Amino acid sequence: LIDADYTEPLTIDFLKENPNLVLDTCHFDSDFKDRLIGCFGDLDNETDGLLIHGENFQGLNLLTEKYRESIKAIYIDPPYNTKGSAILYKNEYKDSSWLSLLADRVIVSQELLMKEGIFCAAIDDTEFANLRHLLLSLFPKDTELGIVSVRSNPGGRRSPTSFAPAHEYAMFFSMTTETKISPLKRTKEQLKTYDKVDSKGKFKWLPLLKGTDASAVRELRQHLFYPIYVKNDHIRIPKMKWNETIREWEILELAQDDEGVVLPLRPKDGREMRWRNKVSTLQKKLVLDEVSVSTYQNGDIKLQVKSYPKKEGIRPKTWWDKKAYSATSHGTTLLNNILGDNDFSFPKSIYLVEDCLRVSSFRRNDTALDYFGGSGTTAHATINLNREDEGNRKYVLVEVGHHFDTALKPRIKKVVYAEKWKDAKPVSRDSRLSHIIKYQRIESYEDALNNIEFNETKHQDLLIIKDNPIRYMFENGTNESQTFLNISNLENPFNYQLKIVKDMQTEMQDVDIPETFNYLLGLSVQTRQCLLDGDRRYLVYKGTVNQKSVAIIWRETAGWEQDDWERDYQFIQKKEITKDVSKVYVNTDSNVPEAESLDPLFKRLMFTEN
Repeated sequence: LIDADYTEPLTIDFLKENPNLVLDTCHFDSDFKDRLIGCFGDLDNETDGLLIHGENFQGLNLLTEKYRESIKAIYIDPPYNTKGSAILYKNEYKDSSWLSLLADRVIVSQELLMKEGIFCAAIDDTEFANLRHLLLSLFPKDTELGIVSVRSNPGGRRSPTSFAPAHEYAMFFSMTTETKISPLKRTKEQLKTYDKVDSKGKFKWLPLLKGTDASAVRELRQHLFYPIYVKNDHIRIPKMKWNETIREWEILELAQDDEGVVLPLRPKDGREMRWRNKVSTLQKKLVLDEVSVSTYQNGDIKLQVKSYPKKEGIRPKTWWDKKAYSATSHGTTLLNNILGDNDFSFPKSIYLVEDCLRVSSFRRNDTALDYFGGSGTTAHATINLNREDEGNRKYVLVEVGHHFDTALKPRIKKVVYAEKWKDAKPVSRDSRLSHIIKYQRIESYEDALNNIEFNETKHQDLLIIKDNPIRYMFENGTNESQTFLNISNLENPFNYQLKIVKDMQTEMQDVDIPETFNYLLGLSVQTRQCLLDGDRRYLVYKGTVNQKSVAIIWRETAGWEQDDWERDYQFIQKKEITKDVSKVYVNTDSNVPEAESLDPLFKRLMFTEN
């Protein structure tokens, strides 16, 4: 945010001197953007978030090569197929259309998920059964991790004729049976139970007797049934040997005359139960003085052990009822506080999404994907988790709606600037957070169709093609259309345009051809440099594809003659662009021996069927 009185030209040095500046490069010319982006030495790694505005099936296919098997957590909150989240259908088979929409996208997104990654989908009762059946069919056998019921609407949704729904679901699936969920943070109420303190920190006393119900009986864990010898406040475990044949401890040492023998028996009827700790664990606790004994007048002896809260948290249950999961208080109200009045309905609670990511083992350097991006709650949750532990988690969001510009993008900009907002104004400024967001738009299906052009003079005999005239027409009469990547126009890669319809008006819009090729190739970008050779602009990307170093060189070559190609060669050699890389690509052609024209590869990657 630049002071209104600042009138000097914005420079890179100014940005370095003002690290708290929030800057959107869309407001600046290409020269400034080139110089700014050229300052980064590991661009993709230093970029924290990617936002794609476009239809999510197209977006997922665009991301496939670049993010294949690199996403740790997928969280989606698709439209629930209700009046409040209606979808336009081409027919009246709503359930099947909705399921087809989900199936196509889930299948593609599985290619992006790591082997140990976790998929989570939010849903309510309307499509719960259908979605679960679909996911059970798409994910490997026995990889359903669990279904969580969430009290997301404590007041209940109004219903004049039936129960008032107060819940929804979060379904968790994995790609392998070895994948495990992660613990959740303890609530304040749970932490209050640790009301004692010693040199190791907070703790509470727990009975050494595991319990008195059927889950704690001896038969379930035979090795946890063993005697303990007690004399006043002194406790010891006798010498024992485990007998695998009879699955019991053989006692090798009798109790002394003044020692009492304590077994894990249920007080009311003497039923054999089990201890909380195994022998080796209890031995360690005895050494550390973490066991206590209480003797009552009736002769009963009660043993207790210290329990310290584990740093990683507690095992998640299938019923989540924290007040923080309320979508009204911590979804709608929170979003209104950030943006003021806005047109986005039913955002999720930020705390619910945070916990869904936590149980998905979303660690400090992992990446999350949400291809129903909505108002950007998943990105916001990722930023919050990074604020907690100064992590380097990243996010990728895809959203097709107009609220990409009215809710999602402005929300992320604001929460990067400040953690807390009230009435669309920041409550505090967090100067610790450094953040780079990359946002891009992809053309719609309608835009693609609008850019198909037919070469009538070249195919005047079209009617004589009897077998499949429509296919012939598209394969032969339209392949010079911008939609189908007109290779001849790659001579001017910085001026490749499509006709885009916006607000009922058609306008010509530049397309980022180099960036498109990076995605299709799966390039992990390290540097993006703009080099000048007189009046010639060279855009050079360097990075890796499948761990092999790659350089991609773009320049305008229209009208070049022999001397121009030689000058091109000399400049590339002078700048050592091809030095220390395994593969070099150039648009059109070059005299550089090690360089390969990217044009045919680009065309092939654009239309390769998966």
